[in-house]
Amino acid sequence: MNKNKCILVIGIILCSTTISKAQEGLFVKISVGPGYTTEFSNINASGIAIVTKNHSIGWGFSEKFALQIGEFGSLNKIKYKNYQYVNLDAFGLGFVYRTPFELKISVLGAYSKVSFPNTWWETKGDNGGNGIGFNISIDKEWFISKRFGVGIEPQVFWLNTTKTNYKFFNASLNGNIVFYFTPVNR
Repeated sequence: MNKNKCILVIGIILCSTTISKAQEGLFVKISVGPGYTTEFSNINASGIAIVTKNHSIGWGFSEKFALQIGEFGSLNKIKYKNYQYVNLDAFGLGFVYRTPFELKISVLGAYSKVSFPNTWWETKGDNGGNGIGFNISIDKEWFISKRFGVGIEPQVFWLNTTKTNYKFFNASLNGNIVFYFTPVNR
């Protein structure tokens, strides 16, 4: 199979529509995956994001729109001074829009925090400051039942601390699981 046929098959799978009226009511999404992070102001380094996250709890108030509370971030293998890792965390509010192609575009604005742990299992570490963050993801879901969906989501996020002036950019490809408290009509 040549390259163009592979792209066509992948495009059809990702954009295939289902007869669903998902998202009305309460839902919970858990999303993790690998990524790549760059700090481009003080550290001036890039590294592998060992794990990224993009979790949310939301309420769909129509077939197309939902509000959400979300948490996103990453644990990054970036050496800085005596530290081996950089941990990024953000918590905020956002919205979700379901396109006619059954793709969900999620946007979050958040309060963010940067910390510098010495080992990958440390959840915190020395304080690197706090500030603002912005996340956007494009989710493609496949329903495995009337309440559960699985999917993939490329995501990007940006964090900027106020006093310490760190600026991080992350891109990742996550897998997700979504649970709908209201059964999906499909």
